[in-house]
Amino acid sequence: MSVIFRNNTSSIIFIVLVIILISCPPIQTKDDPFRNAKAIGAYDDGTILVEVKDSLRLIYPNGTPHSIPKIHCKKKCHYHLLNPNYVIITYDNNVGMMIDWKGSKILKRFKYDKLSIGEKNDKFLIMRHNEFTEYHIEHGKIVKITNSLHFDKSHKEHKEHKITEIFSLDDAWGITISSEKKKSFFSIIKTESKSKTLTTEELEDFAGPSKCITKNKNNDIQYYCLYRTHTHRLKLVNIKNLSLNDNTFDLTSTDLFQSDISFETKTFIHIMPNVGFLVEATAKLNPKYYIFNIFEIDYFDPNNAFGEWIINNNDNDFIDDNIFILPNNKAIQIRKNGKYVNDLSSKIPENNQYKNTHIKSVPNNVDIGTTTLKITFLNAITSTTTTAANISIYYKNKNSNEIILRQKLLCKKHCTISDDDYSLTIDIPKITFNMPNTTYYVEIDDDFVKYKYDLITIPGIKKENWIINTPDYKYSNEDDKFKLGNLRLNSIGTEEFDKLSDADKDYFSDQMRIELSKNIPVDYSRIKINDKKYEFDMTLGVNLYKFLIQIDPPNEYSDNKKSTKQVFEDLNSLIITSQNLTTNLDYNNYTKNIDKDYGLKEASDTLAELKASLNNFIADRRYKNKKGTNIIVFKVALIIIDLINDIRFIIKLKTISSGLFIPSVLFLLFPFILNVFFAIAIFKFEIQSSINSEWFKNHIKPVAIATILSSGDIELLHIFDSNFGGFKIFSVKFSPKTLNLIFWGGFLNIILENLPQLVIQVQ
Repeated sequence: MSVIFRNNTSSIIFIVLVIILISCPPIQTKDDPFRNAKAIGAYDDGTILVEVKDSLRLIYPNGTPHSIPKIHCKKKCHYHLLNPNYVIITYDNNVGMMIDWKGSKILKRFKYDKLSIGEKNDKFLIMRHNEFTEYHIEHGKIVKITNSLHFDKSHKEHKEHKITEIFSLDDAWGITISSEKKKSFFSIIKTESKSKTLTTEELEDFAGPSKCITKNKNNDIQYYCLYRTHTHRLKLVNIKNLSLNDNTFDLTSTDLFQSDISFETKTFIHIMPNVGFLVEATAKLNPKYYIFNIFEIDYFDPNNAFGEWIINNNDNDFIDDNIFILPNNKAIQIRKNGKYVNDLSSKIPENNQYKNTHIKSVPNNVDIGTTTLKITFLNAITSTTTTAANISIYYKNKNSNEIILRQKLLCKKHCTISDDDYSLTIDIPKITFNMPNTTYYVEIDDDFVKYKYDLITIPGIKKENWIINTPDYKYSNEDDKFKLGNLRLNSIGTEEFDKLSDADKDYFSDQMRIELSKNIPVDYSRIKINDKKYEFDMTLGVNLYKFLIQIDPPNEYSDNKKSTKQVFEDLNSLIITSQNLTTNLDYNNYTKNIDKDYGLKEASDTLAELKASLNNFIADRRYKNKKGTNIIVFKVALIIIDLINDIRFIIKLKTISSGLFIPSVLFLLFPFILNVFFAIAIFKFEIQSSINSEWFKNHIKPVAIATILSSGDIELLHIFDSNFGGFKIFSVKFSPKTLNLIFWGGFLNIILENLPQLVIQVQ
């Protein structure tokens, strides 16, 4: 929001009223700028004090103006606020007075060596001949406390000390001191201190100006001072553990800018209530404005990256001490060409979980398959000349808590700055965020972008500071079958693999399986390597090692519930996309030489599928199901062998004894038809049963095959109620009637088939 100050009292009243009471679009008047106006400040109740051509004007919060009678000064007058309704006036010859808003003199002429107005503008302190007198207002009356202070005489260098500045620290007074050796020192004291002796701590490279503010959080009182150094930098000082017994304290300092930014000739520091400091400075010959939020941000933490709000003055206007801040942190500034009033409350940098206040916002939750990440910055940005700044994305393994690299890409190739210059969009592969209910981390190298209107290159985000979570998601499996695919090594990998012993090759294959599982990610048990052999590449004209990869469906204990098809696609995408960026596959000795151009190709080898099915059957521990009648496998096998042998016996008997051929056919054919009849009757009855009807509908094909095979022996049907291997197809519960039919059918099979065949064989 911006307004222009003009040389018209009614305009000022209107503008200030709008500023304080409502939010509005830019407002301008037609009169000439208010060129000689100077901001003095704002009282606690929001009343504004402005100096205009050696006169004072008050503007109340309701917009009502008030002029304070002009005070005549022999030399230039300087005005200072004092709450609740006073003005302190000082002259260049260190003489001052205090008046109220009516112009009445409350404190007549006083002399001082040093003067300081309270941080909250409700008290002031003067120093004369090392005697300190503090004035404050109680019930409309002035109360003064006088103390004589001196330095610790045991230190020889203190004899050379000279007080250069006094400033308020809310409940204490800070003092800057210089020495003949061109060193600067700091001291602090409270009025109620038991000792009048000042202790000092050196201020490194102190040049001023300086301002201080008190931070009281949970009764932990600390003091912060900000000053400029001789090298035109800003240094923040923290003072704590002030003792009332001997005035000792702890002092630490830090540079606010670690990069090569430096401020030029003019620097003005302003206090922002419950925030910290607003700094006006020039850099690159342009005015800049910085906000330091010491109430929330720990500027002494070396792991944090600090960004401050910067306004670039495109008009290249002169900078002057002409800004004052209202209690609600709206800043009013009067410039030479007129300019604006700004609400700073939305511009104050805040601490965040990614420990980088340059960055205003990032996404913390994304959908599966997200292809972009957007970072919004505190200030306008532009690209840097750095080409090696990487953006790395990791995921956290749920079982081991291991943090594993997912993707690493160059910002130079994958980052785009928005049209308004305040955000950066990162393009990422769809495969990056591929798991539901999973924690990911984003790490960004330093200097990946820089500020558009300053010399600052922006630090990145450290590992594990930017956390991204994906939502929960329930997958519906498309099938319950395994899937086969081929991947192969490149020429370098093939050459290295050839050098390994057979045992080492098996170990290599197993480790490759584990690494592939970890990077998909999927449970180790769902990935198998069933075979490895050479494949001749017609394009390259060389043999390359190819691995047959088997992907199994998920079970109830699997973390990744994706179907075999989805896992297959994830692995293929992971391998192929790593052609243009880096993945964890590139860092592992067992996967770094996978042929990325080849990817993962679906295997269509029938023999390979049969072999894999047999391996699955042998490896599957479900055949050890204790509840199942696992001997049924051998029983079924014997029934089928018996049927084959009966047919072979009849064929052979025809050449040996034609007289016994016809009876043998009859004793085989009659039980055969009887068994089929029993099987059809049983299944017809069971289909009509409400208990087993659904089971028969789901397994109609195996039932039809079993009906034919049961012609040899009706007891073959017991395979369906054997609970073999725990499979659902073998878990039907036959009715008592069906069990009786199977029993008597098996008995008749012995009487009508087996006994006659035995008699014929004896003959």
